[in-house]
Amino acid sequence: MDNHFFYFSKGERIGIIVLITLCVVLFILPGFLPDRSQHDPVDFSSFVEEVSKRGNAPVSDKENAIAQTNGAALSPHTFDPNQATKEDLQALGVSAGSIRSWLSYIRKGGAFKSWQDVEKFRALSEQERSALKPYLAFGNETDAAAQQDAPPTAAPIMQIFNPNDVSKNTLQTMGISEKVAHNWTRFIASGGRFRKPEEIQKVYGLSTTDFERLLPYVELPETANDAFASADDTPRTYEDVSTKVVVDINQASAAEWQELRGIGPAFSKRIVNFRDKLGGFQSVQQVSETYGLPDSVFQKISLQLRPSPILRKLKINTATVEELATHPYLRFSDARMIVSYREEHGAYAATADLDKLYGLEEQTKQKIKPYLSFE
Repeated sequence: MDNHFFYFSKGERIGIIVLITLCVVLFILPGFLPDRSQHDPVDFSSFVEEVSKRGNAPVSDKENAIAQTNGAALSPHTFDPNQATKEDLQALGVSAGSIRSWLSYIRKGGAFKSWQDVEKFRALSEQERSALKPYLAFGNETDAAAQQDAPPTAAPIMQIFNPNDVSKNTLQTMGISEKVAHNWTRFIASGGRFRKPEEIQKVYGLSTTDFERLLPYVELPETANDAFASADDTPRTYEDVSTKVVVDINQASAAEWQELRGIGPAFSKRIVNFRDKLGGFQSVQQVSETYGLPDSVFQKISLQLRPSPILRKLKINTATVEELATHPYLRFSDARMIVSYREEHGAYAATADLDKLYGLEEQTKQKIKPYLSFE
């Protein structure tokens, strides 16, 4: 029996013919259809016309904000590197990693004081440094620019004034800042007084420039003899005292001190109190150390003063810290040092032992030695 491998039934032959016909039709058909692979050009004329119309119309706040967010914020501009934002750095092409490092450095307290600091910042590439350099304005530069843009202030109006009763408004008129003027008037209100023109320099916050500018206008009405006197310290006149009065500096009472020219009730009390705290004056010169006593007054009375033996000494080997600290020549820290050394090394034998206290100033040692007893 012969095998007919290529024999097709009638139905199969019809199917094959239909399939071939369909393939031919699909192959030929595109040639008869219009080519739509290329679209007709879009006419933008109406859009351009509308844009030109709106170009002359006012921009709304919302549109302006959008424009700033999308464009203006990312345009390169000068900025302080220590106040830089992410957008400031992005506008200059700084990478995201470098931006994170920069902002983290600032948040942790770092600061760029000059271009040299930026060059040392390793997170930046050489290309990024070159892009940044023209746009960085450091603190002193931005401050100068701000001062140039700031509205001009009124010129100071200088005038003669008494620093002990000057008002806050007067100080500000003379160019002193509100804060410094407040410190000044608060000092006066609390009972503080300036006894010499130069003492205004002690006002907290007063710059050297302002001090030098104000100094020529400071006028203290008090005279040399009563500049430091309190209200009850009225010096006796030269006509009602005797120039032959001689005062024993360690024995005279407050009333006897008042017999000297220029010494009133307040100064006499201060001299006696200072003498009692010392334990007595070792020399006439020590009288001049009395608080507030003008040197001019001391020079006039010094020839009428006579020394005498010291009245009282400090027992350095038994005195407590508190007792030593009451002496005018010793601070509390000095007294504590003296007692601590005594407790650790034993009693002091002589004044030479004070030289072992390296923390005690040499001037203090010399002044306190005559007042010490080593019993």
